[in-house]
Amino acid sequence: MDHNLQRYLNDHLAGSAGAIRLIDELATRQDDPAETAFFESLKAEVEGDQERLRHLLASAGLEESAALQATGKLTASASKLKLLWEGLKPGELGMFEALEMLTLGIQGKRLLWVMLMEIAPAYPEWDEIDFAELELEAIRQRDAMEERRILHGRESLIDSERRTATTSVAR
Repeated sequence: MDHNLQRYLNDHLAGSAGAIRLIDELATRQDDPAETAFFESLKAEVEGDQERLRHLLASAGLEESAALQATGKLTASASKLKLLWEGLKPGELGMFEALEMLTLGIQGKRLLWVMLMEIAPAYPEWDEIDFAELELEAIRQRDAMEERRILHGRESLIDSERRTATTSVAR
């Protein structure tokens, strides 16, 4: 069973590595300093989650998988190429899709914390970890990302003429 847990935690560790690369890219492409700060803060939080995952692995006597991390980085690079093709500036499809990927990834992280909270009694070495608090943090991150995803979805999926008509009807 520990093999499955090791694989599961390593999969999330690999996903976080890809997320950091994408967040970094998005931070550099923002025109609004507040948005740059948002992505830089999110990157720091995800880096903290990576360290937490490493601690969980180590404290349970499990190992980090370099192969899975390399695969995660390769997958992130391939995804980044596709997003760059679509465009990663505000209003471009790639930006919307990048935010959607991050929203899904953050939701996956939330589900990770929920599952680990469920199995934590079997791992007394994790007693000091507040998985409920980690879940709440993931929800906050997901909601903040979702706001951006919706905004950029409107900008990239509705042409300007229709967006003007939709905005005036919505008001």
